[in-house]
Amino acid sequence: MMANRESTGIRVFVADDEYHICEGLKESLQKASYEVDVAYDGKEASRLLTDQVYHAAIFDLKMPGRDGLSLLRQVKEKSPDTGVIIITAFSEVSTAVDAMRLGAYDYLAKPVDLKRLHLSLRHLLEHQALVSENKELRARLGSTETFGEIVHRSPPMQQVCDTLEQAAMTDVPVLITGDTGTGKELVARAIHQRSGRRDEPLISVNCGAIPETLFESELFGHRRGAFTGAHQDKPGRFAVAEGGTLFLDEVGEIPLSNQVDLLRVLEEKVFNPVGSNSPVTSNVRLIFATNRNLEAEVQAGRFREDLYYRINVVPVRLPFLRDRREDIPLLVETFLDQLCLLHRKKRKRLTPDAMQSILNYAWPGNVRELKNVVERIVVTCPDEEVETERLPSRVRAAKPELEELTFPLRSSLADVEKQLITQTLRHVTANRKQAAEILGISLRTLQYKIKKFSLNTMKED
Repeated sequence: MMANRESTGIRVFVADDEYHICEGLKESLQKASYEVDVAYDGKEASRLLTDQVYHAAIFDLKMPGRDGLSLLRQVKEKSPDTGVIIITAFSEVSTAVDAMRLGAYDYLAKPVDLKRLHLSLRHLLEHQALVSENKELRARLGSTETFGEIVHRSPPMQQVCDTLEQAAMTDVPVLITGDTGTGKELVARAIHQRSGRRDEPLISVNCGAIPETLFESELFGHRRGAFTGAHQDKPGRFAVAEGGTLFLDEVGEIPLSNQVDLLRVLEEKVFNPVGSNSPVTSNVRLIFATNRNLEAEVQAGRFREDLYYRINVVPVRLPFLRDRREDIPLLVETFLDQLCLLHRKKRKRLTPDAMQSILNYAWPGNVRELKNVVERIVVTCPDEEVETERLPSRVRAAKPELEELTFPLRSSLADVEKQLITQTLRHVTANRKQAAEILGISLRTLQYKIKKFSLNTMKED
């Protein structure tokens, strides 16, 4: 079937009732090292497609026996992952639309431009590989602990998710705190998705982006004529979120003069639109977030103490990314999955050294900074395998940071040694070669120590 070339292992099926076209396509594809089967009418094509599964199929639209659209339906019913390219001399737009709606990958008019056909086939196969890799990733993620869209395996994040699980099915206020970029809005969305209000709206408000003069109107709405420019009634965010969840991000930025209005909603479940004397009943779940220390803000007189206690019913503190390093490889894989799809790039993977550099870096911008770095890799790196040199210089230059160890006064030398080896392995994600270099011992000595202290169950990269 092949001619003087090693097969790629990729099977392509061609069906066209014009013999010279069918043979020409077969010859061209075999020269490109594809394995090719052919049929010269729709009936024969249908029989072969019943018995075999192909990576790709190329059908003429008009054939005796069965036409290309009928064969397309047959292929998609049996093997949805098979990519189909339709070719025809009848290049009506409506037919092309029908083919694409039925799942065709591309649509080419006769006479077939072989260069374009090969390009389309290559893109089709790259798309199949990307989809397959994404399915594998999602299968791996299926065995990982998740809460909403929060993918994690570290103990600090598991503690967070345990708290969220308990709070989600209630309507009590939740206060999410954490440094910039730790994922506060993602947590708020996860709470909403697990709550009894999941089918109602989730409305997010960045309190720091609303001018003080407009804050009351933005949250509670206004009536026509309430102020200059108020030409009609306008619902506020509370009204829009009715029945659902209202997420107030950067709650520490709310002006002191407006905090009493928010306190009233929390205590009495009512608010007044600007320009109205008639209170409106509110039925929303409130989630708050801030990167400020609200206790310090209370002490400084910039945040009401009574409001602080009302919003801090269930406190959730998100850890720095550097304190949940076990999650970093999984986050990288997740972002690669998402961003390669978004930017229509073939799936990339990091070399072990590149991943180790990412693990060594302190990530002051937390998860947001990590995602930005991964996006840069996806967009700028032409290779499937990402080397360390492709990482930003600040990431490449990072060295592993070991936390300070403390021991009871009567600790034995063996206890100290065991804890030091355990901590070093944890910080380099069980990369024994790198751990040995950090500890200043040979790899053979490290392996002996791991066996001695029964640490051999740790995963080795």
